[in-house]
Amino acid sequence: MMTIPLFEALVAVGGRSNKQVSATEYLHSVTQNSSEVKEGSLFVALKGQRVDGHAFIKEVESQGAVAAVVEYEVENVRIPQFIVPSSVMALGDLARIWRGRLNIPVIAVTGSVGKTSTKEMIAYVLEAKFETHKSRKNYNNEIGLPIELMNLDQKHQCSVVEFGMRNFNQINYLSRIARPNISVITNIGMSHIEILGSRENIAKAKAEILEGMDSEAILILNRDDDFYDYIKALSRCEVISFGMSPEADISISDLYLNEKANPGFKLNGLPIEMKNCVGRHQAYNAAVAYAIATEMGVPQEDIVDRLATFSTPDRRGSFSRSKNGALLLDNTYNAAPDSIQSSLQTLSELAEKGKRTIAVIGEMLELGAYSEEAHRHIGEIIAGMNEPALLITVGKHAKLIGEEARKMNWKHFENAASAAQYLLTEVAGDDIVLLQGSNGVGLDVVVKALEE
Repeated sequence: MMTIPLFEALVAVGGRSNKQVSATEYLHSVTQNSSEVKEGSLFVALKGQRVDGHAFIKEVESQGAVAAVVEYEVENVRIPQFIVPSSVMALGDLARIWRGRLNIPVIAVTGSVGKTSTKEMIAYVLEAKFETHKSRKNYNNEIGLPIELMNLDQKHQCSVVEFGMRNFNQINYLSRIARPNISVITNIGMSHIEILGSRENIAKAKAEILEGMDSEAILILNRDDDFYDYIKALSRCEVISFGMSPEADISISDLYLNEKANPGFKLNGLPIEMKNCVGRHQAYNAAVAYAIATEMGVPQEDIVDRLATFSTPDRRGSFSRSKNGALLLDNTYNAAPDSIQSSLQTLSELAEKGKRTIAVIGEMLELGAYSEEAHRHIGEIIAGMNEPALLITVGKHAKLIGEEARKMNWKHFENAASAAQYLLTEVAGDDIVLLQGSNGVGLDVVVKALEE
């Protein structure tokens, strides 16, 4: 259990206490969730759109909280209240000192696509040797990351966290809190281009991860990415590269997919088979995990075994079966042009092996002025490859994919429920079905319908 003097926490948040703080009192945990408060907790009252944490101050007092961080004082409360201009910023300040108390490696992962799968794979491989902490799904912003860091304890030997981003200065903020020893930028794509305006700006925003890294840290970069040279030039620390390029430090070679789309490949000549994952892109994720695990002293045979048994998180490139036996490639959590192109390449390879394939592509959201261009680009890709036997598009802008693909066997639906009803009578037991689109399109409805 970690302990921090309560007075030190007050100083860290730059707050003004409404009561005298004992020099001998300690806190043992920090949380913004009233249901997680226990004896010795410091409660941070956050003001959300629907719930104001200040309404729970009396409740957390009765549960054993030693103090509360607030933006305004709540009456008739006995525990000290640390009054600050912003509870969110105070949460970050607390996480910074919490992380500073632990002398363990923190690995941070960001990038346009593949962040979560890569984070999960890194943590899974490191668990072969270390007591590993990893951030939970979606705990990757200015609230979630500090909370995850404050879940670290003396038992942990390393931590793997994810940095999300929607605009400039967000990754900068997260990096200065987490102070990563090893950072990963998976790639620079078009996610959030609606806000940032160009891939160049996305690269600049992702490179903010360097702001919290010192000269002894390590940056893991994709050697095949267009912005590799740009980001490497900004780095003050060691850079380890990965990719298909022969110049990569961790070189991917002999990459293939079997009939179930499971990838096999070599990393610096070492054979790897991933029987619980699908798609060529998994080789890139594995190269990152291999680079970090090797750097941290995980035995090579353990790395191979862990990669062979790793399973992709649900809806992020996982696979399942429909009730009639069809193979479902589920990428319904999110979508960007880069990731859909990768998935279509996987589907094309399976078509070359004689499989009947179906592509269910949902609209890609948050592309702004680039939306029409991006959707038409996906259609052009489909037109120039081993086309799926059936193309289904879902959502307003996804219709542009079908128009550009110029495919006879194409059906468009405005919503996922309608697509699901159609596919229930179209999918055969030997088919391979790719399902991918932005989370807001709801293609998970189609997956569930086919499974059930």
